[in-house]
Amino acid sequence: MFSKNILKSGGEPLVANKINDGTIISGDVSAQTDLRIDGKILGNITCTSKVVVGATAHISGHIKCNDLTIEGQVKGNLEVNGTLFFRGTAKYEGDVRYRKLIVEEGASISGALFNSTPAAKPATPALQHGTAAATPQTAG
Repeated sequence: MFSKNILKSGGEPLVANKINDGTIISGDVSAQTDLRIDGKILGNITCTSKVVVGATAHISGHIKCNDLTIEGQVKGNLEVNGTLFFRGTAKYEGDVRYRKLIVEEGASISGALFNSTPAAKPATPALQHGTAAATPQTAG
């Protein structure tokens, strides 16, 4: 689930940052490492790594991160520099900027989606100075 899995004694993975179900945070959250949210946040989230919004989570605020998986409820704009994954249980309302998008059947999304991947420009031969472009001929 997270890119850097460190095991606690007993073999259970240690999550860098976790906000448990039943926890309510009013205010902005900032993290440099992976973040899992199962509680409620009333504020913006900024993370330079991956954010997972668990099935019991309720977020009311903007999220800016590298990768994002949404299983719970989010209301606010998203800016995802990597992969945005809406699980089937996700309920989302807001506008999204993303690079890569994955949506499971059943996810509820209300808002605008904008792909921020730079579009590749087709290679076109440049006209040389002093030459005219060819004009198509029509049969008469």
